[in-house]
Amino acid sequence: YEVNPHTMIVFPKKSGSIVYSEIYEVDSQYTSKFTPFELIKTSCNFFGSSYDGRKEGTKHLIGVTHKPPIIVDPVTSTYVFPTAAPSTTDCIWIFPQHIKDYQTIGYNHTLIRFSNQQTFEIDMSLASFNNQIARTSMLHMKFSQKMRMMESNFPSLNMFFPPATIAAETRRYYNTMILEN
Repeated sequence: YEVNPHTMIVFPKKSGSIVYSEIYEVDSQYTSKFTPFELIKTSCNFFGSSYDGRKEGTKHLIGVTHKPPIIVDPVTSTYVFPTAAPSTTDCIWIFPQHIKDYQTIGYNHTLIRFSNQQTFEIDMSLASFNNQIARTSMLHMKFSQKMRMMESNFPSLNMFFPPATIAAETRRYYNTMILEN
């Protein structure tokens, strides 16, 4: 399994000493024999970089090294952040592009509602959750700024990587004059 633009959240699930993943997408649910961290690593590889490379990119762009958000796939703007140290067996990976809203539900618990109305309770304080959301937003903003700078400095690149903000057709003006019989 590779994470993709439909992935919302990846939970660790334990069965004895074995840790596997429970994956929720917008319209599907999957189980994987790999740990969540292994899934994130292999997904980074699938999209052309190592996890360590993505982590280093985050450090370079926003200076975060502890529980860093990661750009899994820059082409589809697939970002993810961990709820704990990534290598720990209780770390959940959240894809914020699908979050509709969230709220505290007691000490160190946050309830997340996704765009498909599914809700999940996680063991993370609202302050920590807000911090991870802010870091991911900052990473997205800094990366987008770099891409826009490259597009403006090297317009010929747009032939290979067209800006996402260009409309599919040009704007037309229509004559709205009413003709009388």
